Amino acid sequence: MMAKYPFLPEAREELAKYGITLESFSDPAYRRVVERAKRRILDAIEYGDDVNPSSISDDDFVELASFPLSVAMIAAIGDKRLARRFALATSSLVIKLLESENPEWRDEMVLRIARDFFGMDVRRDSRIVSGIAYDYSLGLRDYLRGALAFNKPEWKLVNRVVERGRVLVTAHELIRLLKDRVMEHILSLVEKAGKVGALPSPVEEAIREIKERMPAAIQLELTTVKSGPETWPPCMRTIADRLMAGENISHFANFAFAAFLSNIGFEPHEIIRFYANRPDFKERIAKYQVEHIAGLRGSRTKYMTPSCSTMKTNGLCIKDGALCGGIRNPLAYYRRATKKIRKIDKNKAEVGGERGEAGGEVIGDSGPNGDTPSDQQISGNPR
Repeated sequence: MMAKYPFLPEAREELAKYGITLESFSDPAYRRVVERAKRRILDAIEYGDDVNPSSISDDDFVELASFPLSVAMIAAIGDKRLARRFALATSSLVIKLLESENPEWRDEMVLRIARDFFGMDVRRDSRIVSGIAYDYSLGLRDYLRGALAFNKPEWKLVNRVVERGRVLVTAHELIRLLKDRVMEHILSLVEKAGKVGALPSPVEEAIREIKERMPAAIQLELTTVKSGPETWPPCMRTIADRLMAGENISHFANFAFAAFLSNIGFEPHEIIRFYANRPDFKERIAKYQVEHIAGLRGSRTKYMTPSCSTMKTNGLCIKDGALCGGIRNPLAYYRRATKKIRKIDKNKAEVGGERGEAGGEVIGDSGPNGDTPSDQQISGNPR
Protein backbone atom coordinates (compact mmCIF):
# COMPACT_ATOMS: atom_id res chain seq x y z
CA MET A 1 0.00 0.00 0.00
CA MET A 2 2.93 2.37 0.71
CA ALA A 3 3.91 2.16 -2.96
CA LYS A 4 0.94 4.43 -3.73
CA TYR A 5 2.33 7.15 -1.48
CA PRO A 6 6.12 6.97 -2.04
CA PHE A 7 6.82 10.40 -0.55
CA LEU A 8 5.97 9.19 2.98
CA PRO A 9 8.73 8.17 5.46
CA GLU A 10 7.40 4.60 5.66
CA ALA A 11 7.85 4.23 1.90
CA ARG A 12 11.41 5.53 2.05
CA GLU A 13 12.22 3.18 4.92
CA GLU A 14 10.88 0.23 2.93
CA LEU A 15 12.93 1.18 -0.12
CA ALA A 16 16.07 1.63 2.01
CA LYS A 17 16.02 -2.10 2.76
CA TYR A 18 17.07 -2.78 -0.84
CA GLY A 19 20.22 -0.62 -0.56
CA ILE A 20 20.01 0.76 -4.08
CA THR A 21 21.85 3.90 -5.26
CA LEU A 22 21.77 5.92 -8.46
CA GLU A 23 24.57 3.76 -9.82
CA SER A 24 22.37 0.70 -9.39
CA PHE A 25 20.26 1.82 -12.35
CA SER A 26 23.08 1.01 -14.78
CA ASP A 27 22.15 -2.64 -14.18
CA PRO A 28 19.63 -3.96 -16.77
CA ALA A 29 17.81 -5.63 -13.87
CA TYR A 30 16.44 -2.19 -12.95
CA ARG A 31 15.22 -1.34 -16.45
CA ARG A 32 11.56 -1.40 -15.36
CA VAL A 33 12.31 1.12 -12.61
CA VAL A 34 13.94 3.51 -15.10
CA GLU A 35 11.03 3.11 -17.51
CA ARG A 36 8.48 3.83 -14.76
CA ALA A 37 10.45 6.92 -13.61
CA LYS A 38 10.47 8.16 -17.21
CA ARG A 39 6.76 7.45 -17.55
CA ARG A 40 6.00 9.42 -14.38
CA ILE A 41 7.59 12.51 -15.96
CA LEU A 42 6.13 12.00 -19.42
CA ASP A 43 2.65 11.54 -17.92
CA ALA A 44 3.16 14.81 -16.03
CA ILE A 45 4.09 16.59 -19.26
CA GLU A 46 1.22 15.13 -21.24
CA TYR A 47 -1.59 15.00 -18.70
CA GLY A 48 -0.69 17.27 -15.77
CA ASP A 49 -3.67 17.41 -13.43
CA ASP A 50 -5.47 14.76 -15.50
CA VAL A 51 -2.94 11.99 -14.81
CA ASN A 52 -4.65 8.59 -14.56
CA PRO A 53 -4.19 6.31 -11.50
CA SER A 54 -4.12 3.33 -13.85
CA SER A 55 -0.58 4.40 -14.77
CA ILE A 56 0.90 3.08 -11.52
CA SER A 57 2.91 -0.12 -11.66
CA ASP A 58 1.58 -3.40 -10.27
CA ASP A 59 5.05 -4.05 -8.85
CA ASP A 60 5.44 -2.30 -5.49
CA PHE A 61 9.23 -2.20 -5.73
CA VAL A 62 9.12 -0.58 -9.17
CA GLU A 63 6.64 2.01 -7.91
CA LEU A 64 8.67 2.76 -4.78
CA ALA A 65 12.08 2.97 -6.49
CA SER A 66 10.88 4.93 -9.52
CA PHE A 67 9.68 7.88 -7.45
CA PRO A 68 13.03 9.07 -6.02
CA LEU A 69 14.63 8.31 -9.38
CA SER A 70 12.11 10.54 -11.16
CA VAL A 71 12.84 13.30 -8.64
CA ALA A 72 16.57 12.97 -9.39
CA MET A 73 15.85 13.10 -13.12
CA ILE A 74 13.75 16.26 -12.72
CA ALA A 75 16.58 17.83 -10.72
CA ALA A 76 19.09 16.85 -13.42
CA ILE A 77 16.94 18.44 -16.15
CA GLY A 78 16.84 21.63 -14.06
CA ASP A 79 13.66 23.15 -15.51
CA LYS A 80 11.56 24.73 -12.76
CA ARG A 81 8.42 24.76 -14.85
CA LEU A 82 8.80 21.04 -15.54
CA ALA A 83 9.36 20.49 -11.81
CA ARG A 84 6.08 22.24 -11.04
CA ARG A 85 4.26 20.25 -13.70
CA PHE A 86 5.66 17.05 -12.18
CA ALA A 87 4.69 18.13 -8.66
CA LEU A 88 1.19 18.95 -9.86
CA ALA A 89 0.75 15.57 -11.56
CA THR A 90 2.18 13.69 -8.57
CA SER A 91 -0.05 15.49 -6.07
CA SER A 92 -3.08 14.95 -8.34
CA LEU A 93 -2.28 11.23 -8.51
CA VAL A 94 -2.02 11.05 -4.71
CA ILE A 95 -5.40 12.75 -4.29
CA LYS A 96 -7.10 10.44 -6.79
CA LEU A 97 -5.63 7.39 -5.08
CA LEU A 98 -6.83 8.62 -1.68
CA GLU A 99 -10.32 9.24 -3.05
CA SER A 100 -10.45 5.70 -4.43
CA GLU A 101 -9.55 3.96 -1.13
CA ASN A 102 -12.24 2.26 0.90
CA PRO A 103 -13.55 4.74 3.54
CA GLU A 104 -11.96 3.07 6.58
CA TRP A 105 -8.47 2.84 5.07
CA ARG A 106 -8.87 6.26 3.44
CA ASP A 107 -9.62 7.96 6.76
CA GLU A 108 -6.59 6.36 8.37
CA MET A 109 -4.30 7.36 5.51
CA VAL A 110 -5.69 10.91 5.27
CA LEU A 111 -5.05 11.47 8.98
CA ARG A 112 -1.58 9.96 8.71
CA ILE A 113 -0.66 12.30 5.87
CA ALA A 114 -2.39 15.43 7.20
CA ARG A 115 -1.62 15.15 10.91
CA ASP A 116 1.48 13.00 11.22
CA PHE A 117 3.36 14.01 8.06
CA PHE A 118 2.32 17.62 7.43
CA GLY A 119 1.62 18.47 11.08
CA MET A 120 -1.86 19.84 10.36
CA ASP A 121 -4.21 20.46 13.27
CA VAL A 122 -6.92 18.00 12.22
CA ARG A 123 -9.29 15.87 14.30
CA ARG A 124 -12.02 13.38 13.57
CA ASP A 125 -15.38 15.10 13.95
CA SER A 126 -18.22 13.13 12.34
CA ARG A 127 -21.55 14.93 12.39
CA ILE A 128 -24.24 16.34 10.16
CA VAL A 129 -24.86 20.09 10.09
CA SER A 130 -27.51 21.63 7.82
CA GLY A 131 -27.69 18.41 5.84
CA ILE A 132 -23.93 18.18 5.22
CA ALA A 133 -22.02 15.20 6.64
CA TYR A 134 -18.70 16.42 8.01
CA ASP A 135 -15.81 14.09 8.85
CA TYR A 136 -13.13 16.31 10.40
CA SER A 137 -12.46 19.62 12.07
CA LEU A 138 -9.43 21.63 11.04
CA GLY A 139 -7.59 24.38 12.88
CA LEU A 140 -8.37 27.82 11.48
CA ARG A 141 -4.80 28.57 10.43
CA ASP A 142 -4.42 25.31 8.52
CA TYR A 143 -7.79 25.79 6.85
CA LEU A 144 -7.03 29.34 5.70
CA ARG A 145 -3.58 28.38 4.41
CA GLY A 146 -5.19 26.15 1.80
CA ALA A 147 -8.66 27.62 1.30
CA LEU A 148 -7.52 31.17 0.52
CA ALA A 149 -6.24 29.92 -2.83
CA PHE A 150 -9.73 28.76 -3.83
CA ASN A 151 -12.23 31.09 -5.44
CA LYS A 152 -15.47 29.14 -5.06
CA PRO A 153 -17.92 30.59 -2.49
CA GLU A 154 -18.13 27.38 -0.48
CA TRP A 155 -14.50 27.78 0.58
CA LYS A 156 -15.00 31.30 1.96
CA LEU A 157 -14.82 31.37 5.74
CA VAL A 158 -18.17 33.18 6.03
CA ASN A 159 -19.81 30.13 4.43
CA ARG A 160 -18.17 27.59 6.74
CA VAL A 161 -19.17 26.05 10.07
CA VAL A 162 -16.63 27.45 12.53
CA GLU A 163 -16.59 26.51 16.21
CA ARG A 164 -13.97 27.64 18.73
CA GLY A 165 -11.38 28.32 16.06
CA ARG A 166 -11.99 25.07 14.18
CA VAL A 167 -13.55 24.60 10.74
CA LEU A 168 -15.66 21.56 9.88
CA VAL A 169 -14.64 19.86 6.63
CA THR A 170 -15.69 16.77 4.71
CA ALA A 171 -13.24 13.99 3.82
CA HIS A 172 -13.26 15.19 0.21
CA GLU A 173 -12.46 18.77 1.26
CA LEU A 174 -9.59 17.70 3.51
CA ILE A 175 -8.14 15.59 0.72
CA ARG A 176 -8.37 18.60 -1.62
CA LEU A 177 -6.54 20.74 0.94
CA LEU A 178 -3.81 18.10 1.06
CA LYS A 179 -3.15 18.43 -2.66
CA ASP A 180 -1.27 21.72 -2.39
CA ARG A 181 0.70 20.43 0.60
CA VAL A 182 1.82 17.39 -1.37
CA MET A 183 2.74 19.57 -4.35
CA GLU A 184 4.87 21.85 -2.16
CA HIS A 185 6.57 18.81 -0.65
CA ILE A 186 7.42 17.31 -4.04
CA LEU A 187 8.94 20.63 -5.12
CA SER A 188 11.03 20.69 -1.94
CA LEU A 189 12.32 17.19 -2.73
CA VAL A 190 13.43 18.34 -6.19
CA GLU A 191 15.11 21.40 -4.68
CA LYS A 192 16.90 19.29 -2.05
CA ALA A 193 18.14 16.94 -4.77
CA GLY A 194 20.05 19.92 -6.13
CA LYS A 195 22.49 19.43 -8.97
CA VAL A 196 22.76 15.76 -9.82
CA GLY A 197 26.13 14.55 -11.04
CA ALA A 198 26.83 11.88 -13.61
CA LEU A 199 23.95 9.49 -14.13
CA PRO A 200 23.97 5.90 -15.44
CA SER A 201 23.56 5.70 -19.22
CA PRO A 202 20.02 4.22 -19.12
CA VAL A 203 18.91 7.19 -17.00
CA GLU A 204 20.68 9.70 -19.27
CA GLU A 205 18.94 8.14 -22.27
CA ALA A 206 15.56 8.47 -20.53
CA ILE A 207 16.31 12.15 -19.80
CA ARG A 208 17.16 12.81 -23.45
CA GLU A 209 13.81 11.34 -24.49
CA ILE A 210 12.01 13.48 -21.91
CA LYS A 211 13.68 16.67 -23.16
CA GLU A 212 12.66 15.87 -26.73
CA ARG A 213 9.04 15.56 -25.67
CA MET A 214 8.83 18.63 -23.49
CA PRO A 215 6.17 20.93 -25.00
CA ALA A 216 6.83 24.49 -26.07
CA ALA A 217 4.95 25.87 -23.06
CA ILE A 218 7.62 24.43 -20.77
CA GLN A 219 10.57 25.15 -23.06
CA LEU A 220 9.56 28.82 -23.48
CA GLU A 221 12.48 31.05 -22.52
CA LEU A 222 11.57 33.72 -20.02
CA THR A 223 13.47 36.26 -22.10
CA THR A 224 11.01 35.86 -24.96
CA VAL A 225 8.29 37.50 -22.89
CA LYS A 226 9.14 40.68 -21.03
CA SER A 227 7.54 40.93 -17.59
CA GLY A 228 7.37 43.72 -15.04
CA PRO A 229 7.34 46.89 -17.19
CA GLU A 230 8.05 50.03 -15.19
CA THR A 231 4.59 51.38 -15.95
CA TRP A 232 2.85 48.53 -14.08
CA PRO A 233 2.00 48.78 -10.38
CA PRO A 234 4.00 46.53 -7.99
CA CYS A 235 1.09 44.11 -7.50
CA MET A 236 0.84 43.38 -11.22
CA ARG A 237 4.60 43.13 -11.65
CA THR A 238 4.72 40.59 -8.84
CA ILE A 239 1.94 38.48 -10.37
CA ALA A 240 3.67 38.60 -13.76
CA ASP A 241 6.99 37.50 -12.27
CA ARG A 242 5.33 34.59 -10.45
CA LEU A 243 3.54 33.46 -13.59
CA MET A 244 6.71 33.62 -15.66
CA ALA A 245 8.49 31.57 -13.00
CA GLY A 246 5.87 28.86 -13.50
CA GLU A 247 4.19 29.30 -10.14
CA ASN A 248 0.54 28.67 -9.40
CA ILE A 249 -1.30 31.76 -8.19
CA SER A 250 -4.79 32.18 -6.77
CA HIS A 251 -7.84 32.30 -9.01
CA PHE A 252 -8.41 35.92 -8.04
CA ALA A 253 -4.82 36.85 -8.93
CA ASN A 254 -5.30 35.21 -12.35
CA PHE A 255 -8.48 37.21 -12.88
CA ALA A 256 -7.02 40.52 -11.66
CA PHE A 257 -3.94 40.22 -13.87
CA ALA A 258 -5.91 39.26 -16.99
CA ALA A 259 -8.35 42.12 -16.38
CA PHE A 260 -5.47 44.58 -15.91
CA LEU A 261 -3.73 43.52 -19.13
CA SER A 262 -7.00 43.62 -21.04
CA ASN A 263 -7.71 47.14 -19.83
CA ILE A 264 -4.30 48.47 -20.87
CA GLY A 265 -4.70 47.15 -24.39
CA PHE A 266 -3.35 43.60 -24.52
CA GLU A 267 -5.05 41.18 -26.88
CA PRO A 268 -6.24 37.79 -25.49
CA HIS A 269 -3.52 35.80 -27.30
CA GLU A 270 -0.89 38.08 -25.76
CA ILE A 271 -2.34 37.66 -22.27
CA ILE A 272 -2.43 33.87 -22.60
CA ARG A 273 1.34 33.81 -23.15
CA PHE A 274 1.83 34.79 -19.53
CA TYR A 275 -0.14 31.76 -18.36
CA ALA A 276 1.62 29.23 -20.58
CA ASN A 277 4.19 28.40 -17.89
CA ARG A 278 1.62 27.47 -15.25
CA PRO A 279 1.92 23.80 -14.28
CA ASP A 280 -1.82 23.30 -14.85
CA PHE A 281 -1.97 25.29 -18.11
CA LYS A 282 -4.65 24.22 -20.59
CA GLU A 283 -4.77 26.57 -23.58
CA ARG A 284 -8.43 25.93 -24.45
CA ILE A 285 -9.59 26.79 -20.91
CA ALA A 286 -7.22 29.76 -20.61
CA LYS A 287 -8.42 31.17 -23.93
CA TYR A 288 -12.07 30.92 -22.91
CA GLN A 289 -11.47 32.58 -19.54
CA VAL A 290 -9.33 35.41 -20.93
CA GLU A 291 -11.79 36.14 -23.74
CA HIS A 292 -14.62 36.15 -21.19
CA ILE A 293 -12.74 38.70 -19.06
CA ALA A 294 -12.03 40.78 -22.16
CA GLY A 295 -15.76 40.90 -22.98
CA LEU A 296 -15.53 38.74 -26.10
CA ARG A 297 -17.68 35.92 -24.72
CA GLY A 298 -20.71 35.44 -22.50
CA SER A 299 -22.39 38.70 -21.57
CA ARG A 300 -19.84 40.61 -23.70
CA THR A 301 -19.09 42.78 -20.68
CA LYS A 302 -15.45 43.72 -20.27
CA TYR A 303 -14.34 43.28 -16.67
CA MET A 304 -12.66 46.18 -14.91
CA THR A 305 -9.43 45.81 -12.98
CA PRO A 306 -10.18 45.19 -9.27
CA SER A 307 -9.66 48.18 -6.99
CA CYS A 308 -6.68 48.50 -4.66
CA SER A 309 -8.90 47.77 -1.64
CA THR A 310 -10.04 44.52 -3.28
CA MET A 311 -6.44 43.62 -4.08
CA LYS A 312 -5.57 44.18 -0.41
CA THR A 313 -8.49 42.03 0.73
CA ASN A 314 -7.16 39.21 -1.44
CA GLY A 315 -3.60 39.56 -0.16
CA LEU A 316 -2.17 40.88 -3.43
CA CYS A 317 -1.20 44.43 -2.44
CA ILE A 318 2.56 45.00 -2.06
CA LYS A 319 3.73 46.78 1.12
CA ASP A 320 0.18 47.94 1.83
CA GLY A 321 0.27 50.36 -1.10
CA ALA A 322 3.25 52.34 0.23
CA LEU A 323 4.92 52.20 -3.20
CA CYS A 324 1.93 53.48 -5.15
CA GLY A 325 1.28 57.01 -3.89
CA GLY A 326 -2.30 56.73 -2.66
CA ILE A 327 -3.98 55.43 -5.81
CA ARG A 328 -7.31 53.58 -5.68
CA ASN A 329 -6.93 51.29 -8.68
CA PRO A 330 -3.93 49.67 -10.40
CA LEU A 331 -5.00 51.33 -13.64
CA ALA A 332 -4.45 54.74 -12.03
CA TYR A 333 -0.84 53.78 -11.32
CA TYR A 334 -0.39 52.65 -14.93
CA ARG A 335 -1.89 55.85 -16.37
CA ARG A 336 0.19 58.06 -14.08
CA ALA A 337 3.41 56.16 -14.84
CA THR A 338 2.71 56.17 -18.57
CA LYS A 339 2.03 59.92 -18.54
CA LYS A 340 5.27 60.52 -16.64
CA ILE A 341 7.32 58.45 -19.10
CA ARG A 342 5.74 60.19 -22.08
CA LYS A 343 6.66 63.53 -20.57
CA ILE A 344 10.25 62.36 -20.08
CA ASP A 345 10.38 61.06 -23.65
CA LYS A 346 8.97 64.36 -24.93
CA ASN A 347 11.63 66.31 -23.05
CA LYS A 348 14.33 64.03 -24.46
CA ALA A 349 12.96 64.56 -27.95
CA GLU A 350 12.97 68.33 -27.50
CA VAL A 351 16.53 68.29 -26.19
CA GLY A 352 17.54 65.98 -29.02
CA GLY A 353 15.91 68.28 -31.54
CA GLU A 354 17.88 71.24 -30.23
CA ARG A 355 21.08 69.22 -30.46
CA GLY A 356 20.15 68.12 -33.98
CA GLU A 357 19.68 71.70 -35.08
CA ALA A 358 22.98 72.62 -33.55
CA GLY A 359 25.09 69.66 -34.60
CA GLY A 360 23.27 67.38 -37.00
CA GLU A 361 21.18 64.21 -36.83
CA VAL A 362 20.41 62.54 -33.51
CA ILE A 363 20.79 58.76 -33.35
CA GLY A 364 19.67 56.21 -30.78
CA ASP A 365 16.60 57.13 -28.73
CA SER A 366 14.02 55.22 -30.76
CA GLY A 367 13.57 51.63 -31.85
CA PRO A 368 13.45 50.34 -35.44
CA ASN A 369 9.81 51.40 -35.77
CA GLY A 370 10.26 54.70 -34.02
CA ASP A 371 9.04 53.30 -30.69
CA THR A 372 10.88 54.08 -27.49
CA PRO A 373 11.67 51.13 -25.18
CA SER A 374 9.24 52.49 -22.59
CA ASP A 375 6.41 52.34 -25.13
CA GLN A 376 6.75 48.60 -25.58
CA GLN A 377 5.13 45.73 -23.67
CA ILE A 378 5.46 41.95 -23.77
CA SER A 379 4.26 41.60 -27.33
CA GLY A 380 6.69 44.18 -28.66
CA ASN A 381 3.75 46.25 -29.94
CA PRO A 382 3.38 49.89 -28.91
CA ARG A 383 0.48 50.58 -26.56
